[in-house]
Amino acid sequence: MKKVLLIALVIALSGCTAFKARKSPTAQRPTVYKVVASPYSSNSMQNLYIGRKYIAEQRYELAKEHFLLALASAEHENMREQLVSEITAVNRLIETLR
Repeated sequence: MKKVLLIALVIALSGCTAFKARKSPTAQRPTVYKVVASPYSSNSMQNLYIGRKYIAEQRYELAKEHFLLALASAEHENMREQLVSEITAVNRLIETLR
């Protein structure tokens, strides 16, 4: 009796997974790829991220250098504003430690 119930349970469980695997390929949607590009300079973005990494490591002078490099290569006004605020924050951190 236990064997019959066990076999029935195995068949029922394997049947459910087999049913899910048999979906028709026409029911799937075609994959649509969207390209996302940043309007900012890649050099300024890279220096911004490096500067933030240095802030996390509490290496504020190096962070300030990278923010200034990013500001020099920034082409977009929003990026410049962000970098100026980052530089101001780093300057405050440096003054606090002195």
